[in-house]
Parts: sequence; C-alpha cells; structure tokens
Amino acid sequence: MQDPMGMPHEMVEHDRVEHYLILAGKGMAISGGVLFMALIAMSLVSIIGRKLGFGSVNGDIELMQAGTAVAATAFLPYCTLLGEHIKVDFFTENMRDSLKRPIDGVAEVLFALVSCLLAWRTILSAIATHESEEVTTLVSLPLWIPTALLVPGLVLMAVCATYRAYAHFHPTKKIPGARS
Repeated sequence: MQDPMGMPHEMVEHDRVEHYLILAGKGMAISGGVLFMALIAMSLVSIIGRKLGFGSVNGDIELMQAGTAVAATAFLPYCTLLGEHIKVDFFTENMRDSLKRPIDGVAEVLFALVSCLLAWRTILSAIATHESEEVTTLVSLPLWIPTALLVPGLVLMAVCATYRAYAHFHPTKKIPGARS
C-alpha cells in the first residue's frame, strides 16, 4: 500500500464544486463531533450521578443510541470525499493509472447508488415512524426525528461518491482526497 493507514491528510480543492463539497463535508463532520462530545458529557453526568446517588439522566441509553447513529452518519460525506472508506485494492494497487481509474470509478458509482438506496429507505422509514407515532420508551422521543436526521449525511455521501466517480472517469481531473 502506498498510503500509510491512519495518517490524516488535508483536502486540497481542485474546483468550485469540490470547494463546496469540502465545506459541507467538514461542516457535517464537525457537527457530528460536537454531537459525540455532547453524548459523552451526558453519559458522564449519568454515570457519575448514578455512582454518587443522584440518579442518572432519564433515557440516557435511548438518547445515546439515537445520537450516536446521527453523529456517525455525519462523518460519512467527508470520509467519502477523502476516499477513506474501507476498500480492497489489493488487485488494483499496482495497476497503471489508466486501468485503475475506471475500475475505481465503477466502485464509486456503485457506492453512490448504494448511498442513494440507503437515503431513500431511510426517508421511507422516517415517514413510516412519523405516521405510526412511534416514540422511545422513557423520554418519548419521536423516532422519526433521529431517523430523519440520518438523511442529510446519506444524501451528501451519495453526492460526494458521485463527484469522485466523475473525477475517476475524467483522466485530466484530480481525484478528491488523493495525496499526490
């Protein structure tokens, strides 16, 4: 592998579309990080309160489950734009660029299609839970709200994958997230 695993790198924008995708992806990732920190704080308050005899945060597990799903989904668009999803490039790693780019482009198209499918099904799930008025047990949080909050991350992930596919199929276009 040419890139060391786990080494973060900064996005370099190549055009206006990529500029706005980077801004949107970073914004969503930051919001996901803030939400994770809020969930950690809530969890700490709940655990410490329970240990000190003050009681825990009512519905902390329900809120943690819903919030974690939303926060994790917020990281997906930026991860997609960087091209940092898990992929097996054992066979294509040493291919010349003229062969590797179209293969990676097809993978990005498939990824975009799956992302669209996930977004569509999540929208349908949010609608169904809204119509059934399903809520969590302890805090009565309507389940359609966290479900609907998953949709923006999934849609932006599909847009980012589509943009990366476009870049892979144009030999003169720089690949978003590429280190070189």
